Amino acid sequence: MLTTESLGWNGLQALKSRLSGRLARFTRNRIPDSRPNKLQNDAAFFEGDLRHIFTITPMVFDVPEHDYYYMDQMAHDLLGSLNEMVSRNLIEPLEGLYNQESKSPESGPFMGSYTPPHDIAALGDKYPGLSALFGFLDTSPDQFNLTTGPGSLLFTLPQGEAGSIAMERVTKWKTFLEQFAADTQKSQGIQLISLRQPEYSAKELTQDQTDLRQKRASVVVDAIFKEFRQHNCGKAHEIKLRVSDEWQTGPCQTALDMFVSSCPDENVWQEAKCGSFQVTIDAAERDSICAAIERARERGRKLYAFIDQRGLFDISDKMPPILSSLDKFSAESLGNLLDQKAFSRITPRDYLEGASQEKFGSREKAALALALARCLMDFFDEDLELASYSWKPESIFFIRSSGAHASSRVPYISLRPKSSGPQSPDLLKTVGPGNPVLLSFARLLLEIDNGEQIPMEIHPESNANVTKWGEMCSFVNVAEREGSGNYLKAVEGCLYLHMSLPKSREQTTASANEVLRKVIYDKIVQHLELMVNPQSSKRKYRDSVSTLPLAKKLSIASPSDINSHEVLPGRAIKPSTKHTARPASRDKFEIAIVCALPLEYDAVSLLVDEFWDEDCDYYGRANGDPNTYTTGRIGKFDIVLVLLPNMGKVSAAGTSASLRSSYPGLKLMLVTGICGGVPHPEGEEELLLGDVVLSKCVVQYDLGRQYPDEFVMRDTVEDSLGRAPKNVRNLLAIFETNLGRDRLEKMAATHLQKIQNSPSRKRRGAKYQYPGAAQDKLFQSSYTHTHHISSQCLCARGHKNYVSICKEAKRLFCDELGCDNKHLIRRERLDAKLQLEREGRNKEAQAPSIFVGRIGSGDTVVKSGEDRDRIAKRHGVIAFEMEGAGVWDDVPCIVVKAVCDYADSHKNKIWQDFAAATAASTMKALLERYIQTDKPSST
Repeated sequence: MLTTESLGWNGLQALKSRLSGRLARFTRNRIPDSRPNKLQNDAAFFEGDLRHIFTITPMVFDVPEHDYYYMDQMAHDLLGSLNEMVSRNLIEPLEGLYNQESKSPESGPFMGSYTPPHDIAALGDKYPGLSALFGFLDTSPDQFNLTTGPGSLLFTLPQGEAGSIAMERVTKWKTFLEQFAADTQKSQGIQLISLRQPEYSAKELTQDQTDLRQKRASVVVDAIFKEFRQHNCGKAHEIKLRVSDEWQTGPCQTALDMFVSSCPDENVWQEAKCGSFQVTIDAAERDSICAAIERARERGRKLYAFIDQRGLFDISDKMPPILSSLDKFSAESLGNLLDQKAFSRITPRDYLEGASQEKFGSREKAALALALARCLMDFFDEDLELASYSWKPESIFFIRSSGAHASSRVPYISLRPKSSGPQSPDLLKTVGPGNPVLLSFARLLLEIDNGEQIPMEIHPESNANVTKWGEMCSFVNVAEREGSGNYLKAVEGCLYLHMSLPKSREQTTASANEVLRKVIYDKIVQHLELMVNPQSSKRKYRDSVSTLPLAKKLSIASPSDINSHEVLPGRAIKPSTKHTARPASRDKFEIAIVCALPLEYDAVSLLVDEFWDEDCDYYGRANGDPNTYTTGRIGKFDIVLVLLPNMGKVSAAGTSASLRSSYPGLKLMLVTGICGGVPHPEGEEELLLGDVVLSKCVVQYDLGRQYPDEFVMRDTVEDSLGRAPKNVRNLLAIFETNLGRDRLEKMAATHLQKIQNSPSRKRRGAKYQYPGAAQDKLFQSSYTHTHHISSQCLCARGHKNYVSICKEAKRLFCDELGCDNKHLIRRERLDAKLQLEREGRNKEAQAPSIFVGRIGSGDTVVKSGEDRDRIAKRHGVIAFEMEGAGVWDDVPCIVVKAVCDYADSHKNKIWQDFAAATAASTMKALLERYIQTDKPSST
């Protein structure tokens, strides 16, 4: 059964549609210098869950009949709680409005002869509070929070049992949507009726013909213009298409948001969503697109149009009704914004005068250029006025809600049918020097980056543009002398695209359209992707943005980009070409960095500023020392880096002793790498994967005596391994203060981004990227990693006295074993990171927190949640590792390790590389705060 048959489903869709683009940035409403109470925490959880629901809820899908009634009841339960939670101060003037059969003309803009949408009319009797809230939202242009944060709140979470019930209902609804999405994915996804794509229907895509190069929006747009031509209303219709990641990088069946000009008045626009939806369509319902637009305009509602090879179907009555809100939008063309200097370089004066908020930064400009380049790739071979119309600044628009911040601008491109003759039968022959589409797009890229319009008239015929093409090529060549970046390479891709076409055509049997889109992707789109997200590339080199002088017409970099880094491929990030004097001998080295795993060593090596052994080994080693060393400089310290031959404290102890014999001047040893974490340290905040722990002291938790009834550790921590030297204790004490910890975390986050942006060999890929909060899973300590869906395995049956885990289960992931997410432990910090990711603030989400405390060290890998909690509670440790105890007494030592798992049976290797990077980043940040001792005077 379709979800649209459910009043409860439609009610939640009505709320979602009215809040689209209306929610303020999610911010906890904290009282300064105080901890939030339970009600405040619950309100934050409720807000996060409700926002998440709005992002994952599809417009419509098919639900099995046995699940339909359960879904409908859950939806009504949640609506009931929300109805009681609506903020009274917002709705009191409007409550009961839509239950009245008649309205007086004096009653305000909602009333008079206005007929409310049927979603409000249907909900009014059962949920009067929500009905009044919908009326309020339909007229208010403001932005809101839901249950927490500054400003106006739409709902108030009640205390006591009512609040608990509301929390339970929103959680159940979220779980239902997530579970249904997971089940759907396993069964090959929801089957949508979609347009045929002739170029791809005859054969499968090859390895290098990725989804991103398929025709997407152009399929729907072409069908709409075909409908207009068939009905021949006598008007030249235009479409303003929203440029969105949803259709550019999402599923091919994504419906498109747009504004369509109506008839008879071409200046009147109708808001519409067109494409594929899962609805039941009767061929007899096929309708004229002009009639559908007029009908939606008369009702004051958004038009929903289903389009397939049979034609267009107005399905607005089958979808949740959404009021058209054209009067609440303001539009500016790219040409207007260029004239207003909104794309010019942001200067210090702009910051001081507050004008920078209205300007586009370098990353925003690159993101816009990328989005338009994907449009170029999609529409290049369509019968549209892309050369003479759409790639001019006057036909790219930015639309935002009236009164909304400049950052809320959404780009649209204007599309019209081509008025000239038919398209050339040989598409590839039209691509040459002076091609109007590519030349106009190259000009557009330069205008976006430069911040001003370029007075260059482009003729529809390529031959008439050859001189202008040569002038633009010359300008780009001059600009590249100052430094070449990926943005300029994308401009070059437009100008020299024809040089790549013959080679590509000979290497494939694909159609001309496919060849062209592939080359556009390789020569234009991919370079802009590197600008927006350098980590997405598997190339060996790092994107180095061109930083041209302010006097030049083309300016690629923002002020923050000016100090670009020179990079040593595959090794270290060098912030300066200035070299420090190399130490004269081994006894001049003060810092040793010890790693147990190659992945830990690799991460540290990326933060070495200068290597002393780049050409050869200058320092050697002492007699009898089997270690192999790497020497270099991190900041002001000369360091020696060593990789252990094996994990464990025995290997660490032997390496440490030899290290001390070869480098007698060492004053500090940093054991850097990955560890297992205690998720809820006693008296501490939540510890998440990727967070870093610093050793205040080390506990040998497996050193002691085994009695018949218990294991007793031999001695206390300090007596067993000794106290850290006073200078180390003083340094760690600073990191336990808010100021010291904040500074350390800020610098660590900066170094982490350097590692992620560093060049990597193809085989490494993007291994240091943040895996995402959704991959951070903490199960209840008693819930074991066994087969939960295989009845034939012994470990799936369990036993009341013991737990048996088969060998196969130990090497499989939780999803493969059927580990149930209902046993996951919910954590406030994790929810906050998820929200940051939804808002696109990944750099903030990935930033690690740093903890100082006791670390457990032993030769046993802890892979049991119950044993982890028992040891942690008994000895007060916050993490487990295997090398610290082996080096603690040789040289003053700090263990700097990042959490890659929770030391339970569910541990895997997903987080290891990222954790190694956060540990290395914290290690370097720590060295920057470590005070160097004055060297003795030589006189």
